Amino acid sequence: MHTPLRLLSLIGVVAASLFSFGCLTTLSYTAPPQKLELAAPFTDHMILQRGKPVPVWGFATPGERVTVEFAGQSKSAEADRFGDWMIELDPLEASKEGRGFTVRSVSEEDPKEITLQDVLVGEVWFSSGQSNMVWIAGKSMVRDLAQDLARSEEALPIREININTVSALYPQKRATSDGGWKKISEAHAFSALSLAFAHSLYRELDVPIGILLSAHSNTRVEAFAKREAFEAHPDLAGDVALIHNADPLLEEGREAYEEYYGDLRDWRKDAAALAEKGAKFPDKPNLPGIAGMWRGPSQFFNGKIHPVIPYAIRGAIWCQGTSNSNDGKIYAARMEALLEGWRDAWNMPNMPFYFTQMQAYGAGPDPDNVGFADIRQAQHLFFMNNRENVGMVVQTDLNSARPGGIHYFNKLHPGMRLARWALANEYGKDIAKTGPIFAGAEIVGDKAIVRFEKDSLYGGLMVGSKGMAEDYREPGKYVEPARPAPTAELNHFRLCGADRKWHPAEAVIVGDTVEVHSDQVPEPVGVQYAYSAVPMNSNLYNKAGLPATPFAVIDGEFIFEEDNPEVIAAEKAREARRNDTDRPFLIVAQYYRDGAVVRRNQAIHVWGFANKGAEVTVRLGDVTRKTVADELEKWSLTLPPFKTSTEPLTLEVATSKGSSQTVKDILVGDVWYLTGGRSLTDNWPYDQRDKDAEKPQAMPLVREFKKRTKASTNLFPRKRHFEIGGGRFRSYWATADYSDERQGVTDFAYHFAKALNRPGVPQGFITMSSGRDGENPIYASPLAWTSLKGVRDVTDPAFAERLKQLSLLYPNTELMRQAVEDYVSTVKGTVQEIREIAASGADLSSAPRRFPSFPGPDQDMIKGNLLPTLSYNWCVSPLTPMAVSGVIWIPDVVNIGNNPSEYGKELEIYADSLPATYGQAQVPFFYAQPSDGLIEGITEPSLPKAKQVGFNAWPEKSLRKLANQIARQVTP
Repeated sequence: MHTPLRLLSLIGVVAASLFSFGCLTTLSYTAPPQKLELAAPFTDHMILQRGKPVPVWGFATPGERVTVEFAGQSKSAEADRFGDWMIELDPLEASKEGRGFTVRSVSEEDPKEITLQDVLVGEVWFSSGQSNMVWIAGKSMVRDLAQDLARSEEALPIREININTVSALYPQKRATSDGGWKKISEAHAFSALSLAFAHSLYRELDVPIGILLSAHSNTRVEAFAKREAFEAHPDLAGDVALIHNADPLLEEGREAYEEYYGDLRDWRKDAAALAEKGAKFPDKPNLPGIAGMWRGPSQFFNGKIHPVIPYAIRGAIWCQGTSNSNDGKIYAARMEALLEGWRDAWNMPNMPFYFTQMQAYGAGPDPDNVGFADIRQAQHLFFMNNRENVGMVVQTDLNSARPGGIHYFNKLHPGMRLARWALANEYGKDIAKTGPIFAGAEIVGDKAIVRFEKDSLYGGLMVGSKGMAEDYREPGKYVEPARPAPTAELNHFRLCGADRKWHPAEAVIVGDTVEVHSDQVPEPVGVQYAYSAVPMNSNLYNKAGLPATPFAVIDGEFIFEEDNPEVIAAEKAREARRNDTDRPFLIVAQYYRDGAVVRRNQAIHVWGFANKGAEVTVRLGDVTRKTVADELEKWSLTLPPFKTSTEPLTLEVATSKGSSQTVKDILVGDVWYLTGGRSLTDNWPYDQRDKDAEKPQAMPLVREFKKRTKASTNLFPRKRHFEIGGGRFRSYWATADYSDERQGVTDFAYHFAKALNRPGVPQGFITMSSGRDGENPIYASPLAWTSLKGVRDVTDPAFAERLKQLSLLYPNTELMRQAVEDYVSTVKGTVQEIREIAASGADLSSAPRRFPSFPGPDQDMIKGNLLPTLSYNWCVSPLTPMAVSGVIWIPDVVNIGNNPSEYGKELEIYADSLPATYGQAQVPFFYAQPSDGLIEGITEPSLPKAKQVGFNAWPEKSLRKLANQIARQVTP
């Protein structure tokens, strides 16, 4: 006998709580009095499902009798001991007439009533998935339709409610929705796919269409699936473990939490030791299983789907897969869990379920780039194994103008294709619902004969053409369904032999099959169609103009990348490289790139990272020095001072492990580190927008280190790498020569060098900026530019809170030690609270939805860059120590910070930290001070050894003047 999943869940939770507390008498809980409420989906303007019983439920004081009145029906129920009540309206007829919907609680002491307005009856569909389902109509090809619908005087009865996202360990009863059910006047904000689907239904059915949307971006399928469905599936033990390890009502969970307490304490001790050495330390261990996650298995089902069940629906549509694109075959199992869980939760064993297969996505057409073809294959596998009331919409033929964009523009046609499945299956419409569905392939001699399900042909196969999405505004150029292309040849078919090497193949339609042949594959064993990341213009359709399912089979079986011997071998090789601590590597401080300028007449720091114990040989010009990489893989040495030189030098670094790096075209002169606001990096010495602008005179000896990433802050000091990703984001040295787009230096650097006027002396600038003005400013005051060492001994009470927040990042602080102990106590308390709630017999929806987060720095402080060191960590740490001629500070408004009265003290702390940061006894410091009239209440620093200039207009308007003034302050 089949036991429903929800009953298995109840049995499991009750048994766990009884086992934990050893008694039955605990199950006597009664909820406290509460106000009369309806569940989340019941709001003004809602649409109720026609033609089937309609559950209506909500919350009230236990024992209170509740009556629901609608469409001539009056049904009553009594709230149970949890305060839950539910009635069931008899099947309703479709109605476009907005009617009142009344709920009353019968209580002489405190009678209550809720009346909803403008309630319709029609067809309701549940809609879920990730960002391409969330994506709104106004930002897609559905926007014209949305605009027409919103402006129409007819006000079509198509409505949507969007359930807010909540993550929870246990199923919740309550949810929220911003604005409730929205009418068609707000169509631009509807889910694009859902609106296209709903409108297609409405055109055929002429009844109200409601969309119950519960989706969330960047989320794996597991988050939307029901716990019991994972537990019932034989292939999902890993997902089950994540759920069970987080559940303190189970033995697995109790053991996992005990282990976690020890792991957290051990982490702090080990990480503290590394932090004391200045080394990178590992992240804190996460809470067990999904307790340490937000989008883990079952969490969104619990928080944003369970609360809307059992709202009466006809079926469900689904668009998801990006976040699971590397899953391989197991994705099909996870889809099965999703569907089985939903069907069980709604008590709809045959719930219609229609989903989109993944779209074409990638850099461009490349038949050997599998990409999303692998997740499509898993979706295809799920579809083939679960055909009862399940439909799949192919999207690989959409021919996007931007296949590299994950949020594809054309949501209109996929939505229409989803509607075809519903119209044909649920509403009996005589309409083609699918393209040719792959049924198998047979090898006959040197050919592969590909068969398709007869019911999917709708008149037969054809070569078709849909057109290109970029032409969608030109009538007749981008069409749905596709039209015949009788002169075109089939494309994207390939064959492979026993060597599994794929070769292009000729394909022709022969009756209801496709015959595939390649002279390069005389004995084929495999055949594929449109099996690549971007199979642009794939053109096999049925005569209804709907696309064929992509596929790839070898010896009759679907193939997956996880089974590909080449992929397996490559991954093993990558894993071996990752784990090979002896694999030679060498990193030289990022400052040393072709074209660098090093400081004259000053010891030169050269440092980096290499294999532990490796001997490192450094040669600059005719000077050679050696050192050894330490236990943290860091090496560092100092070269003697060099005199001014315009003759390019070469830096050669090599290790005894065989790694080497060469840096060419190094000059010796002055080096200036420019720090402060974005005007330093944004302002150019001529108007780049003016094509006819006169470009500045070239100065070949003036160079500037270009930071190309937008990022300018980091929680911890970066050392090994300056930028993220390299490539087009790789920083480089540019020359003050504006004839080349990659060359040229910024405004301040150019005019400072010009005003300094040191003929024959190369001038190098490292120009860094941080901070952003606006509604939510990102500050970058002097403390943000100061190193951890520079702020560690600060005792000024004005900075106590910011320094306290900073200390919560580092495991070697007393505050972090206490935080770990406090957090262990907090987690233990939450575990006990959950167990006591279960033992009392209370509904687990009253348990904490999530465990409290580990105490860390205030997130608003991090977002606003108000913590000390964050700008230093990115903009200074990766390049220092290095010899400089001086540091120059030019602030914009955000560099003053959010409290101008503290600015002077901050700048003093920053200036005092510079010698240790740059590794030299003295660092000349020059700064520009805003006037009190520019920033009310700003304080001035006491820096007797520094040189100051004042300004009354922000640097974006006064930068050249400041450059000239500061240059005049430099000692000749």
